[in-house]
Amino acid sequence: MTKFGYETTDGSTYRLLLRNAKSNRRYATQAETVLWEYLRGERLGVRFRRQHPVYGYIPDFVCLKKRLVVEVDGGYHFIEDQQVSDEERTYYLKQYGFEVIRFTNDEVLGNIEEVINRIKTIVMNKPNITQQETICPQGTPLLRRGRGRLIIFSAPSGSGKSTIVQWLMSQHPELNLYFSISCTSRQPRGTEQNGVEYFFISPEDFKQRIAKDEFIEYEEVYNDRFYGTLKSQVEKQLEAGQNVVFDVDVKGGINIKKFYGENALSLFIQPPSIEELRKRLEGRGTDSQEAIETRLSKASYELTFSSQFDKVIVNDDLESAKQETYHVINHFLAVSN
Repeated sequence: MTKFGYETTDGSTYRLLLRNAKSNRRYATQAETVLWEYLRGERLGVRFRRQHPVYGYIPDFVCLKKRLVVEVDGGYHFIEDQQVSDEERTYYLKQYGFEVIRFTNDEVLGNIEEVINRIKTIVMNKPNITQQETICPQGTPLLRRGRGRLIIFSAPSGSGKSTIVQWLMSQHPELNLYFSISCTSRQPRGTEQNGVEYFFISPEDFKQRIAKDEFIEYEEVYNDRFYGTLKSQVEKQLEAGQNVVFDVDVKGGINIKKFYGENALSLFIQPPSIEELRKRLEGRGTDSQEAIETRLSKASYELTFSSQFDKVIVNDDLESAKQETYHVINHFLAVSN
């Protein structure tokens, strides 16, 4: 830690920083806060961004129009999972046409006018880059900027939906995917905590919220056993820049899509056939034959709703289905932003 209470990220927190670049703008160091007051709002004639990912690297400030990166102190940073020095970072960013200028905390706090004049001189003498050239290639982490989006998954039981979702969330943190936190009227189980696995409320409270139209979707599974998605919770997550994931039944997925329209992407994960689904369910060895027949009957019914989703992904080969799902989501988030 420096005397300003600041230390650049280490490997254990890099991916968290990457996923929450927007939120990190709120927790600037003293020197960053001072400098930002002179850079924000195009005060130098061009737009600067804070904590804006650039080709896998998160600089303190960047002007895309001028291809200029401004750093305050440092010591070490990470590009992807690799710790690199200031010199290596400069070389890395130069490969993409960026100029890098660095200041210490003491320089910024001791003589901000000189710091700004140095930045102004560079800005005035660098040509503008066209808007098209400022866009990073597909796959770079620009998807967390601003408000989040919604990704809806629905599928018959045994289609591989949960496997695909878990793979996306564990292997592709750059997509910034977070599960929506649902509300339930049942009691917590084991180590479950309120506001983590679910929001736990009483059946009476749940019914009152239904009457007030506070849910996007809800279901009464058994008498007084409710599950539902609160509009306020989803809005809170979207405002935090999270891309909110819903793992719901087909009717719930359709309702959420109707509510959010173009801000949501609805995906239906489909087995190649009912017979293949039967093989998968029987292969699990966890259900009775009666339970399997019930699941298959329900799956046949759910398949009739597939055309109401934005994209149907047939999980014939799991690895291919994973990659197809990733590319569909990546494209949706890139276009939406």
